[in-house]
Amino acid sequence: MVLLWPAVATGQQRSPEADLRAAREAEAAGDLAGAEKAYERSLALQEDGRVWERLGLVRHLQNKFAQAIPAFQKSIRLRPGAWSSHLFLGIDYYRTNQFDRALPSLVRALELKPGEPEARYWLGVTYLALKRYLEGLEILEQLSTERSQDTELDHLLAQTYSDYGIALLNRVAEKHPQSAAAYHVHGLALENEGALEGALREYETALSLEPGRAGVHQSIGRVLWAQGERDKA
Repeated sequence: MVLLWPAVATGQQRSPEADLRAAREAEAAGDLAGAEKAYERSLALQEDGRVWERLGLVRHLQNKFAQAIPAFQKSIRLRPGAWSSHLFLGIDYYRTNQFDRALPSLVRALELKPGEPEARYWLGVTYLALKRYLEGLEILEQLSTERSQDTELDHLLAQTYSDYGIALLNRVAEKHPQSAAAYHVHGLALENEGALEGALREYETALSLEPGRAGVHQSIGRVLWAQGERDKA
C-alpha cells in the first residue's frame, strides 16, 4: 500500500521586511498604488510608526487625503515627535476642510521644527480659512519676504487683503455707513482689486471727513505712486 503524505510547503513565510522592500521599489518606480498595498501588508504583520508615516505619504501623494489621516494619526501615536506626520496630518485636515483640527497639528509641527517654511505656509492659510485674518496675514507676509519670487503667495495675500477689507467694510458700514473708517476700508478693498481710481476717491472722501485719520495720506500716496504720479505722491 502506498501512503500519500501531505505536501510540505517549501515557500518562505512572508515577512514585513520583504513587503517594505517591495513598497520602496514600487515608490521608486512611481507606482504609488503598489507601494500603498505593500505598506499595508507590512503593517498587517508588524506595526511601525515610520511605516505608518510612509503609508500616509503615499496616500497623500495620490490625493487620498481622508485615507491618509488615520495613517498619520497612528504614526504620531507610536512616534509623538514625528514632525512630518504632524505636518501632513495638518495639511490633510485642511484638504478635507477640517480647519479646526488642522490648526493644532500645524502648531505642533512648528513647535517641533521652528521656522520651517512649509509648516508656516499651511498654518497661515489655515488661519485664513478660519477667518483669523490678522494671524494668517502676519505669518504669510513674513513668509513672502523670504520667498520674493513666489507669485502665488503674493496673489493669495492680495486676495486675502481684499477679502479682509470687504469683511471689515461690511462690519463698519453696517454701524457707520458714512464714516471716514468705512470709506478708508472700502478704498483698501478697491486698491487690492486694482481699482485705483475708485480707491483714490474713497481715500479722498475719508480724508475730507476726518483730515487727521491715520494711514489715509499713505494710502493716497501709494495709489498716486502706482498711477505714475510720483510728484503728487
